[in-house]
Order: sequence, then C-alpha cells, then structure tokens
Amino acid sequence: MTTLQSITTRQQEILSLIYTYRFLNRTQLQALLKHKDKRRLISWLKDLREKQYLDWRYDATNFISKSQPAIYYLSINGIRYLRETNEYPNIELRKRYKESTRTQVFIDRCLLIADCCIALQAKSTDEVEYSCVLPADYIDTTSSMHFLNDLKPHLFFTKRSETETINYVLENFELTLPRYQLRKRIKDYVEYIDTWDDEMGPVPITLFICATIADLLYVKRRIKKEIEDTYSSETQIRVTTLEKVKTMGVSSKIWEDL
Repeated sequence: MTTLQSITTRQQEILSLIYTYRFLNRTQLQALLKHKDKRRLISWLKDLREKQYLDWRYDATNFISKSQPAIYYLSINGIRYLRETNEYPNIELRKRYKESTRTQVFIDRCLLIADCCIALQAKSTDEVEYSCVLPADYIDTTSSMHFLNDLKPHLFFTKRSETETINYVLENFELTLPRYQLRKRIKDYVEYIDTWDDEMGPVPITLFICATIADLLYVKRRIKKEIEDTYSSETQIRVTTLEKVKTMGVSSKIWEDL
C-alpha cells in the first residue's frame, strides 16, 4: 500500500477545491482561499505537483501558454488522499483519474463556473449572502441538494437577505453543443421548473449563457416555444452571452428577461 507524503492543512483545502471545481488556475485558487501571499501559494502548488497530488496544464515553451496562469487538476496521489478521507463518493473520485484527457471545452466551462462563484462570493455582504452548489456537491446521495442531480445544472446558487431568498440555476451552452442537445436541455429546464416542489425552496430563476448572439436568438425562440407547450406562471428564464459574463460578471445587469 502506498504511503502518502504529508501535506499542510492549506494544501488539503486546495485538493478539496480542485475536487469541487475540477480545474482551477492559480489566481482562482488564491481568490477562493482568500490568501494574499502569491508566493506562498505557488510554493504549496509546486510541492503538491512534486508529490503527485496535483498535475497542471502549462507549457513553458509556448509564449501564449507561458503568459497565462497554469491550470491545476487532481493527480493520482490527490485522488488517493481524498479517497482515504471517506468524504467523497467513489463514483466521483473515479472520474478524476481521467482529468488529463478532458477537452478544452470542458476545462473552459469549469474555469467559467469558478469565475462565477468567485464573483458571487465577492458580492456577499453583511446584508446579502450568496452561496453556490456545484455538481460535485449535489451528486452525493447524502447531500440535501441531491435532488438537483435530476437536472444537473452547471451551477445552482442562492441569494439570501433578511427579506427574501432567491434561487438560481445556471447553464452554459457551449459553442460546440449540437442543436438537438441544446433543444433537449431547454426542454429539460422548462419541465423541471414546471414540476418544482416547494419543499426544495423558492422556485429558481433559470439563467442561460449563450456562446454567441446567434445562439442567444435561437435559444430565445426555443424557450418561447417550450413555454407555450409547457406553460407555468412560475417559470422565469433569463439569457445573456458568454462575452458579457466574462467582461461584466455573472451578477451584473447583463441578463435579458423572457
């Protein structure tokens, strides 16, 4: 049996974050850890790579790649460590063995969702609090949010204040997504929201991120058709483009109501 080398509490937090988000760059990790010392974080990450807890996507020979933060994901000893904690479902841990083969589209989505969570975290104040739930959270059968596994949104988040609680489900429609799959996902969302159980909390507002303006126009047409076929007064759907999310942030006034 392999004996794992010791790591610090902060390094354990890094493994947990990368398990949850799948792929994270150094600047995202720094924001999520709320850690100000860039050099200390770089040192922790270097140590984790050397001990095979993490691997990265980084090409020092490529000028463009070299100028961007490295992207980290779990390596074999990181997965072994998390398995030994007995806190993570084996079915999810097995998926992490294939992280090195993930497509750039999948990685980009993970990084986008991480940016969304970081932006929401930054918006939290004493009066308003944002909390996020990701697939790694709700896929666990013991989780109170496991009901989301039927829909599998890319992100579920909640905005809480003294006077109200608002839920949101978010889906990022990648440019490579075939039209038939896009239509199915829209249908899935409309039908799922239409049967939402009040015991699961307030009915969520659905947020769709579209890769291009052309995709946004297509999505709007499909949504209107689906709502006509499966109408519910509870259904609230908002759309925007990927460019707006990247430049202005998920919590900005970029969403178009339908």
